[in-house]
Amino acid sequence: MQHSSSLKQIPSWRGALSLRGVLRSFCALQGDLTPYGSICQSEAHHFVFQALSNQQINMSLRWSAILLQRAATPLMQPARTLYNRGKSTLVSASLRADVTSQSPKITSALPAHHLSAKVLFDNDTVADFKYIWLRDNCQCPSCIDISTKQKLVDTTALDLNVKPESLIINSEGHLEIVWSDKSGSHKSEYGAEWLLKYGQSFMHNNFESDNIDVDIMSLRPEIEPWDRTTIWANFPELSYTEMMESDNGLREWLEIFYKYGVAVLRGVPQEKNKIIEVVNRFAYVKETQYGRTFDVINKPVEGAHLAYTGVALAHHTDMNYREKSPGMQLLHCLKANNPKLSGDDPGGRSFFADSFKIASWLEENEPAAYHVLTSTPVRFSIKNEGQQYSAVWPILCTNASGDITEVHYNNRTMKPLQAPTHVVTPFYHAYKLFSDKLQEPSASLEFNMVPGDLVAFNNRRVLHGRTAFDASKVDRHLVGCYVDIDEAFSKYDSLLANWISEQLTDKVSKTQGTPQVRPTASQILTQVLTN
Repeated sequence: MQHSSSLKQIPSWRGALSLRGVLRSFCALQGDLTPYGSICQSEAHHFVFQALSNQQINMSLRWSAILLQRAATPLMQPARTLYNRGKSTLVSASLRADVTSQSPKITSALPAHHLSAKVLFDNDTVADFKYIWLRDNCQCPSCIDISTKQKLVDTTALDLNVKPESLIINSEGHLEIVWSDKSGSHKSEYGAEWLLKYGQSFMHNNFESDNIDVDIMSLRPEIEPWDRTTIWANFPELSYTEMMESDNGLREWLEIFYKYGVAVLRGVPQEKNKIIEVVNRFAYVKETQYGRTFDVINKPVEGAHLAYTGVALAHHTDMNYREKSPGMQLLHCLKANNPKLSGDDPGGRSFFADSFKIASWLEENEPAAYHVLTSTPVRFSIKNEGQQYSAVWPILCTNASGDITEVHYNNRTMKPLQAPTHVVTPFYHAYKLFSDKLQEPSASLEFNMVPGDLVAFNNRRVLHGRTAFDASKVDRHLVGCYVDIDEAFSKYDSLLANWISEQLTDKVSKTQGTPQVRPTASQILTQVLTN
């Protein structure tokens, strides 16, 4: 497991010019961090006193800081979630470790300071749960609907200073609390797995990350940032028949889409409304100002969108000028010139690039430019057939933890930058760095869509475009539509959980005979992440 620690968080680190300073700072660390969780004091002392035994008296400030980091790492809880694109976050990793431990148990629970209960688990973790939080999240049928998991308790009606009448670990190993309510006593029970799952922020002293939903995200695979080499090595495609005729096929295709941000279907019937049938398999079409579907075809009408001409379309994301750009876009090829038959490139080649991969490169190699693109608001606007739309976004959007969440990039709809003078030149420099990297041939997946191809892509991650073509010589017709991406992911999560449950049921039946019941969600998570 990786740990995130900042020297700015270490008490009196600037005074660590000698071993005495190191020890003084280490003691401050030990005093500050002892209440926050599991502590490996012996390991920390080992690093400090090893330095003493080696008589490293005149150490530099840098080495003092390094030593402090090594000593403090087992003690410190991360203040910021680490997020490597396509990798698990620190919270995710710790959640996996905590939840997947064999039958986690509560070893002790007792009242603590500031109206909270201190709960210790058998995996050496500890957390303080506020009484108001525990009462608000009671899991009994009177407080939460069993089927939908919607809360029934009125949070604002609870006493902020609520205290338990009793707090015990019952015979089932659950934390059992009896509260004094206006209508009498109320009993709540909290299992160890539930407390571990939802107590991560208390254990790590941070906010929940946008990148992790403890209920579902741990079941999903890691996303895989890609470039031309890696995506061609594992081309993201599936047959139309397999996707439409089996749940496993649909799950596989949605998993491809989730991991790579782009997924191709081959052999889709060349009928105009087939794209709607494909979407209805897992979600619904999102209607926009362009209708339920739109035709990408040469349309010589004054004021028409540039997509309806033969001009080249550089890398871009769609509809950045809307309140929220659509998360998923699909394009179905009905007509196109096949270069294998004509012997030359007729133009109109489709290309895609993983902007998360580019943003990761920028963050690692040009952090100042990355900061500019994540902090500078840019207006996107369009006037199309008499309708005007406008919205403001940074090029690179991040969450509260600083993790990249979506990209808004479209040079055609980007309006003049409105920013302080000293920001203008750095913005253009950063924008050029990002764009130059994006336009490198090694960054893109490029191919000719042929009739029967359908490609779906994450419009907030994967940038798309096409090469120019002569509309008088090329007969090209695509049908497109948009989908709310969370609908697609919700269907994927459901299919994934069912598939995992089936796999575990089959595994149990082969080793222990037919099981009485199918595994629960927590059992599914435990089995998947430990195998």
